[in-house]
Amino acid sequence: MQNVIIMNRDEEREDAPTLLGIKILKYIKYHVNKYDLPPTREEIKRHVKSKGNGGIEYAINKLITSKRIKKKGATRNLWPVE
Repeated sequence: MQNVIIMNRDEEREDAPTLLGIKILKYIKYHVNKYDLPPTREEIKRHVKSKGNGGIEYAINKLITSKRIKKKGATRNLWPVE
C-alpha cells in the first residue's frame, strides 16, 4: 500500500517559491553582496547547473510574484528585496 500526501493549494502557497527558486535567491543575494550587482541569467543557469531556461524562468517568476526579488533595469535586473 502506498502513502499518499494531499497538499492544500491555498492562495498563500501559490506564490511560494520553488526549491530551485530558493537556491536562485540565495545565489542572487550572495552575488549582490560580493559584486554589488546581481548575476546574469547565464550565471544563474551555470550556478544551478541547469541545461535549460524553462525551470529557471519559472522559478524567477515565482520569486517576483512572491515579492522576494524585483526587476530593475534592462540587464542584470534581478535584485533581492530586503
